[in-house]
Amino acid sequence: MKKQDFDELMETFDAPNLDNQPLIKSMNNQLNNVKTNILSTQAQIDQQTAEIEKKTLQLEEKQKQVFGQSQELDDKMRLLETRNKMLQLSIERNAYKKKVIYSLLAVIIAFLVGMLFFYSFASKMQLQN
Repeated sequence: MKKQDFDELMETFDAPNLDNQPLIKSMNNQLNNVKTNILSTQAQIDQQTAEIEKKTLQLEEKQKQVFGQSQELDDKMRLLETRNKMLQLSIERNAYKKKVIYSLLAVIIAFLVGMLFFYSFASKMQLQN
C-alpha cells in the first residue's frame, strides 16, 4: 500500500463523512485482505520454521550417529594395529625358534655323520691290524 493511499485512508477515518462510506468499506476490505495475507504468510513461515527445526534435529541425530561410528572405527583400527604388532612379534619369535631348531638338528646330524665316519674309520683300522 502506497503512502498516499494510507494517508487517504487516515483522512476518511478522521472525518465522519457519509459520502465516504463505500471508500471506508473498500479500505476495510483491503486492510482485511492484507491482514489475512500477513496471517497466512506468518502461518507458512511458522510451518517452515517447524520443518527446519525438525530437519535440524534429524541432522544432529545423524551427526551424533556418524560421530559414534567414527569413534568405533578408530577403536577398531587401534585394536587391529595392536593385533598386527602382536602377530608380527609372534612371527618373529617363531622364525627365531625355527632357526634354533634347524641349527640343533644340523648339529645332531653332523654329530651322527661324524660318529658314522669315526666308526667306519675305526672298523677299517681294526681290519688292517
